[in-house]
Amino acid sequence: MQITVWIDRADWNCCGEPFQPGSQVTWELRRDIDTAWLSEALGPDVAAGVDAFQYHHSHTDMVIEPASGTVARIQAVHWKTDPQTGTVRGSGVLTDVADAERGAANRGELTFEGFLVDLEV
Repeated sequence: MQITVWIDRADWNCCGEPFQPGSQVTWELRRDIDTAWLSEALGPDVAAGVDAFQYHHSHTDMVIEPASGTVARIQAVHWKTDPQTGTVRGSGVLTDVADAERGAANRGELTFEGFLVDLEV
């Protein structure tokens, strides 16, 4: 079975090991996060396809589910932000990448926001 996992830049930049397609990973996942903000940048179809969020900083009231699997695909996610209104609706761009390393670069006026990872579990 394949799931799509969101990895947020704030979480990624502090914790976790680099990975690439074919890597075996074990992550702590959350399935209870509202995807409305992701939908704003990437659209409702992309947001609806996100099954879980990888999360390192658990709190006692959060349901965390460990998952192990093989990374099948990695997409870097960039979007435009407006200092006054937040995310610019529809500005999201997905780019296939060969690996997930810390410090992913911005792309001009688009800021790196995280990764979407297809994970075979």
